[in-house]
Amino acid sequence: MSIVKFIETNQLNLDLIQPLWEKLNEHHRRQKSDFKDHYANFTFQERNKVLLNKARDGDMLICLAEDEDSGILVGYAVTTISSENVGEIDSIYVEGEYRLQGIGNELMKRSLGWMDKKGVNSRKVVVATSNQEAISFYERYGFRRRSINLEKPLDHLKW
Repeated sequence: MSIVKFIETNQLNLDLIQPLWEKLNEHHRRQKSDFKDHYANFTFQERNKVLLNKARDGDMLICLAEDEDSGILVGYAVTTISSENVGEIDSIYVEGEYRLQGIGNELMKRSLGWMDKKGVNSRKVVVATSNQEAISFYERYGFRRRSINLEKPLDHLKW
């Protein structure tokens, strides 16, 4: 088992997560979903813009997990607080070979702890319905399904 250190930073270092975010996006593309095209066309630059806008209006924590031996980033969590004081786990990812070592747990604890320190009014996370593994992960931290948003894929809009 590798020794992993955790580094807390902010939106100034958002670009550091790009390689891992792209692996997460690839994971979503492989899921059984009507929205594969969305993930196929979704770029880090687009996601970066959305997250930076959220940080501009509120606050952001980026928690990085780094393998101490190699210096390679093996996981991250991006958490934001909106101008309405709502905390959100925006993105979390841990490399496959580093899973089941408590890294995701530590990223969640740090993210939730940061939200607590900031005194958020509520906490949320948005998960693709096809990502059952992630839904189960978040439920372990007290997140519950509150609503279901239905969206019609663009390729199905043609009559």
